[in-house]
Amino acid sequence: MLKEHKIKPLNLLLIITLLTACTDNDQAPTQVAAMVNGEEISIYQVEEALHQTGLTGDDKNKQVMPQLSRLIEQSLILQQAKADKLERDPDIITALEVAKRQILTEQWLQRKMKSVKKPSTEEIDEFYSTHPELFEKHKIFQLKELFLDTSVVNMEKIDQLISDTDDVNILEQNLEKQKIPFTANMVTTMAEQLPMDRLSVLSTVPFGRYIKVIGDKGVLIQGVLSTKETPITKEKATALIEVFLYNKARAKESNTLIKQLQDTANIKYFGEFEKLSESQSKVNAESQKAPPTK
Repeated sequence: MLKEHKIKPLNLLLIITLLTACTDNDQAPTQVAAMVNGEEISIYQVEEALHQTGLTGDDKNKQVMPQLSRLIEQSLILQQAKADKLERDPDIITALEVAKRQILTEQWLQRKMKSVKKPSTEEIDEFYSTHPELFEKHKIFQLKELFLDTSVVNMEKIDQLISDTDDVNILEQNLEKQKIPFTANMVTTMAEQLPMDRLSVLSTVPFGRYIKVIGDKGVLIQGVLSTKETPITKEKATALIEVFLYNKARAKESNTLIKQLQDTANIKYFGEFEKLSESQSKVNAESQKAPPTK
């Protein structure tokens, strides 16, 4: 296990009462919950399994034996896997290494980000007041989306079609008339499901009008057919904003930590990876120069 959780007194008492084999009052309680073919399952493992359920109180207590049964099943299967020498299988060795790398990197970042604090009341209030499109004027959007693949249709042709009309339905008709391939979808989406920069624009787009979004694989046309206002109260919004700002702060701190590691590291690429790295660096540099597309 990555960490050893302290067992709360009530849970410890319950587990010991249910799981120890003590019959003599003078005998000290064991830290072993069960033995499976001579291998121990500890009380700490049971407590960790209970912790993972996210339950509390009586609901958690009812899960003691089911969780122990699950651990016993795992032990039986694990013993057979070892007997079959699965840990020597190349694919499994790779999978275990991948899992180990992921767990260690995630845990390192988690521990480094303990200093990140939850947002203050002032920060929450400011976010609420400066983003009415997410709360006071929250909407559900009915969109018509047209996607044009730029590997099939060049940008000049797309720009010409767009300059001819600002109505999404007429644009769709023009595409059909000129036999230009595209895919069309009707989408219902809530405000919070849209990127923040795009939401601020779509919130002001009149019905029938559209915006153009340039992506790596093509151009996405999003036309607003209708909207329905579904305001979110300040009380309900507070919890949502707190989680959002906290996660945003953690992501920012994570990026800072990674950038610090990259800046002080000696990283070398070889063979084709060296060329790919150079190409990616150029793409990154260009993207930083160009303004974001809306």
